[in-house]
Order: sequence, then structure tokens, then C-alpha cells
Amino acid sequence: MKQKLEVSWGVPNTDNKLKQFKRYLRDKGARPSTVDDYLARVKKYFEFCGNKEPSLELAQEYRDHLLDRNLSNSSVANYSYAIKNFHKMLGQDIKFPHLKRANEIPYFFASFEVNKIFDNINNIKHLAMFKTAFYACLRASELCNLDVEDLNLDKLALVVRNGKGGKTSVCYLSEEAVETLREYLAVRPDFEIEGKKPLFYSDYGSRFNRKEIYRLVIHYKEIAGINKPGGAHVLFRHTPASLMVQNGCDLLTIQQVMRHNHITTTMRYLHLADDIKRSKYDKFLKL
Repeated sequence: MKQKLEVSWGVPNTDNKLKQFKRYLRDKGARPSTVDDYLARVKKYFEFCGNKEPSLELAQEYRDHLLDRNLSNSSVANYSYAIKNFHKMLGQDIKFPHLKRANEIPYFFASFEVNKIFDNINNIKHLAMFKTAFYACLRASELCNLDVEDLNLDKLALVVRNGKGGKTSVCYLSEEAVETLREYLAVRPDFEIEGKKPLFYSDYGSRFNRKEIYRLVIHYKEIAGINKPGGAHVLFRHTPASLMVQNGCDLLTIQQVMRHNHITTTMRYLHLADDIKRSKYDKFLKL
């Protein structure tokens, strides 16, 4: 008599788990962008688990799998944090070994590369988006959430509401960015979504999302013939901070402009100032 194999052919109900995790994150007060990020990462974790139920052992295996793929420590840490929160929801405490994040920014775009990208944008809305995000040093989600009323073009500034950590901040704009924004606003239709006037919206009548911003950056980067890695965060965050350091700006000012909570975050850009430090050393240390 043949022995029946002990195999479970049931399909794990991952949709219900994701819905449960989504409610859990919202109840904790997580921002919508954070919820989306965590759900996307946990969904990939589920795919790795296959027909097996997520467990502490599989979580460790998945983390090892990510490390084997040579992802950056920051990326692995972000996946790990999402998975930790998922298992915390299940009442399971999981501890991953700490991964040291890189102290230096690996790459950014040079001034001529930024100008080349801008020069290859022939859509006034996209150009206004790029210049606004670059000069205000915005995160992609912050760019997506801007409303027309958040602008104060006379004072060369805009307000970011509910930014990272739920903070409201005033960000500077350059005269170049304001000029382009005025040109865009002159042709922008009087359009509203749920009673608000989004500063930028897609041709489908909805706010842009972060993935669409990322794809736009990659698109115009390719048109400009720039092969350097990096998307929206590199162009709109790493690059302005790096250029300010190279141009001799002090770290405290950069921290305030970038809205970094901790100066240690800003200090990742310090290695870019080596040439400046050398020239000041030669200038000021004399007998």
C-alpha cells in the first residue's frame, strides 16, 4: 500500500495578511508612503516564502538572500525593518544583526549633468517639477503632495506640509525655479482634486506618485545621455547637498536646507569637501 505524502497544497492567503498589515501600520500612525513601502517589501518577502507560512526562520533566510544579491546595506535594512514590523504584528519578536550604513554618499550628478537633464526637458510641467524638486531639495512624495497654495513665489519659497516625520517646513526656491513655475502656472488649467489644487498632476487627472516621478527622472536622464546610476532621490536630494558642500557651504546650513534631523546624516557629504579643506588649510595656516 502506497504511503500518502505529507504535502500541503493550500495557497497561503497573503492578501488577507497584507490587508491586516496595512491596517496595523495605519493604526500605528504610519504615513501613506511608509505604508506603501512596507507593503511592497513584505509582498516580496511573501513571494520568497512561496507556499510556506512566513516564520522567523524564513525571515532570516530572506535577509541572507538579500545580502547575497549584493544589495546595499541601506536597502537590506529597509527590507528588514518592514519584515520586523510584520512579525511584530503577529506577536513575534525578530532581531536582525545590525548592518552599518555607508558613511559616504556613493554618487550624485555633477552640475553639468543636472543642466543637461533640464535642457532636454521640453514639457513645461515636467521642467517645473524637476526645478522645484531640485532647488527645494524635495523628496518625491513631498513633490507629489504639493498644492498651488503651498507656493509663495514672491518670497522664493514653498511650504512642505506633512513631510518626513509629519513635519511642516519652509523650503527655499531659486529665481530660476520661480521663473519656470510662473511659466507653468500661466498655462496650468484650473484643476482640483477633492477640493484641493495639486501643483502638479498627471494627464489622467490624479496626483503623481513616487514611482511616476522616478520613471520621469530615468526617462529624461536617458534622453540626456547620462549613464550614471540614480533616480529621483539622487537627483533631488543627494545632488543638491553634494553641490552645496563642494561650493563651500557649511554643514549646519546644509542640514537646515535638507531638513535632516541629525547632523550625522549631513556629515555623510563631508568627504566631498576635501579639496575645499585643502585650499583653506593652505590659505590660513601660515607663519
